[in-house]
Order: sequence, then structure tokens, then C-alpha cells
Amino acid sequence: MANLTFEAFLWSLTQQESGGNYKAVGVWVNGDRAYGRYQVMGANVPSWTAKYYGRRLTPQEYLNNPEAQDAVVRGVLGGYVKKYGYRGAASAWYSGNASLHNSTRPQPGGPSIKEYVDSVMSRAATYTGGGSGGTATTTGATGGPDSTAPKLDATELAEQYGLSSALINSSPELKKLFGQAVSGSWSPQRFQAALRNSTWWKTQPDSLRKYITTKFTDPATWRQQREAASAKLNRIAVEVGLGSQMGGGKPSKLLTQAVYNSLALGWSDQRVKDWLGTQVGLHGEMMWGEAGEAFDKLHGVAYSNGTKYSSSWYRDRAREVVSGKSTQSTVEDQIRRQAAARYTAYRDQILAGQNVMDLASPYLRTVATLLEQPETDVDLFNKHVAKAMTAKGTTPLWQFENDVRNDPLWKKTNNARESMFGVAHQVLNAFGVTY
Repeated sequence: MANLTFEAFLWSLTQQESGGNYKAVGVWVNGDRAYGRYQVMGANVPSWTAKYYGRRLTPQEYLNNPEAQDAVVRGVLGGYVKKYGYRGAASAWYSGNASLHNSTRPQPGGPSIKEYVDSVMSRAATYTGGGSGGTATTTGATGGPDSTAPKLDATELAEQYGLSSALINSSPELKKLFGQAVSGSWSPQRFQAALRNSTWWKTQPDSLRKYITTKFTDPATWRQQREAASAKLNRIAVEVGLGSQMGGGKPSKLLTQAVYNSLALGWSDQRVKDWLGTQVGLHGEMMWGEAGEAFDKLHGVAYSNGTKYSSSWYRDRAREVVSGKSTQSTVEDQIRRQAAARYTAYRDQILAGQNVMDLASPYLRTVATLLEQPETDVDLFNKHVAKAMTAKGTTPLWQFENDVRNDPLWKKTNNARESMFGVAHQVLNAFGVTY
């Protein structure tokens, strides 16, 4: 049925389900029944009308609304056609499983799935136009788009043909073939047939050929494989610090590409993980997952060694760590080398693994004590500590204490007042005055 259109298919299915009657109601089966011209099960009505009609309807409201019925069937059935082709779509509509279109197993209260599908396909071939009802249009799966169907962009067409835009653009031969398919409104099946005869196809890995072939010969399995890979790789995305890539249950472009890399290009989980690691970014001033752990550790090492970097520097180094391009110890060594170059008097100790903060602890405690500040508020960036630690030689503690007492802040402390009172007391005692 090379010239079969969606309108012919929809009309035939309508005749099969209700004879075209918008008020048709099915018999009760397991506590539910079908409603309307296309016999949609009541349990599906609320969610399908919300998605395709823009308003959540009850089964009775749906039964009294032909426009809603048309919108739902074109949305749901149109999606089935794009995914499974006409036979698979008819099977999915009747049984819920696109891959059972050749099943001869009897169905409760109706024909077998194969009989149903064969009947719809046979009747569709007799369609002469008109009578399908509704206003929306969609794209046929084997005969090219209807004349009023909306145009798909290059990315959507590429996905329909089982490829990615990036892959198509990577090969001049493939890009030319794709251009011919688009301009000629080829069906995915025709495109695949031409693809199999190309030099490009013959030189591709088995994983890619299998991926493309499965999409057209067993779409149900192809979809299950993608769903399983999507769930697994989404967990990996969370681990490396990307967060969930399933916004509202819909995979992001990044996750879609990861799934494609895994199934079509044969990438191992570790390779996908490394690649996802290069995509990790900042969330405000934080990172998540393994990238977040690396990010925080690098911040800690840098702070403990008196070095500062931009947020983008930490982000890029964390990406390198989780993507396997570098290691945590390699980046930490880089930080220590910079610290050794800054605090030259302590170079050997720093390169041996000691933190500058530990080496500076006598100075840190002195500042906290003399200026009466919490020890947690005094660090290597304090002007007195920084001056002492970056000096060419080690600054004696007595000299450091004198430097701190020259700070105007010291004169405002209880230490200063007690010290000055003690000096005055000593002077008065020297002159024989007591009190």
C-alpha cells in the first residue's frame, strides 16, 4: 500500500471501531468501556484529553465532544503511526502492543489482532477521500506526508529515519542521501532501503546497523531498549552531577544523545559516563554528584593552602576528574605547586603534603588571641598571616606578635586595655606609688 495516507487509515479504523458514530459506547470490560467514534477506553480519556485537547474531560464530556475525540485520536494514533507504521499503529490501538500485529490469538469479544489489523489495512486501500472527520493532519508512515501535513524540521526527520543530525552531517554521502529523502518526501522504509545500498552503511559498526534495522523491523523492541538505556544512563547522569535528565518524564537532548551513543555507537557505560562528565555545569555556585564531591574537595585543598581560583576553574577541573581526563590527586598536586611557589619558606613541607594552614597555625592562633577573634574567622588570607607566611624567611613569633599589636584593631581589644593598665601599674610602682 505504497500510497496509503493517514486519512485513509483513520477513516478505515473509524469504520472498524464504530461505523463513524461519535456517540458509540462499548460494552463493559473489566470495569471500563470504550467511548466515541474511535472507541477510546474511559480510563485513558482524562489524560489524553488533557494532553491533546488542552482540557481534562470526563468520559461523558468526551462522548459529547466530537472535536475532543478528533484531537485525541489524531494525537495518539498519529504518534503510533510515526513510531510503528500503519500495521503497528492499528495493533497498538486495538491491543496496546504494536508488535502483535500478526498475532492470531483470539481476543475477548472481538477478532484476533491480525484479523483486526488486516481488516483496517484492507479497507483503507478502498478509501476515496472524505469521511474521516476532524481538522488536524499528520504524516503518513509509508506513503510520504499528506499534502496538508506540517513540515518536520531536519532533526525530527533524522530521528524518523533512525539517525541523528550529527551523524548525518558527519558523512557527505549520508548527508546527500538524507537531502534526497527530504526533498522527495521518502518514507523511512524507502530511506532505509537506499541506506543499505550505500558505501557508508557497509563500513559502519554492527551496533549502528543493528540499531537502525531494529527501529524499522521491531519498533516495540527498539523502544524498550531505548527506555531501558534511558533509565540507566539517567542514573549515571545523576551520579556524575548533571541531575536528572528526565524533566517531566521526557528525556533531555543530552540524555537522548547519550542513549544513542550507547545503543547505536556501542559506547560502554564507562565511556558514556566520561562523556557525561564533560557536560557537568554549575548549579548556582555548586555542583552535584561525583562532580560536586570533586568540586568541594578542590575548594577545601585550595583554601587550606592559601590559593584562590574562579568558580569556572573549579568547575572545569571537576569535569576533568569525573570524565577521566584527570584525577583528584593530579589537580591537588597542581594546587600544592602553586602554594609552594607562593609560600617559598615552606616549599618542601608543602610539596611533601603538608597544608599551609597547618604550618601557619602559630600565627593563626596569635591573631585570634591578640585581636580577640574566633579562630574560625582567621585564615591564610588575613593580612598579618599572609605577610608572615610569604616572607622569604620564617618570621619569629615574638616579632609577629609585635606586628599584630601595631594593628589599630588591637587597641580596641580587652588585651590592649589590660596590657596598657599593666604597664601603667609597673611605672607607678617604679615611682613608689601603690594602689
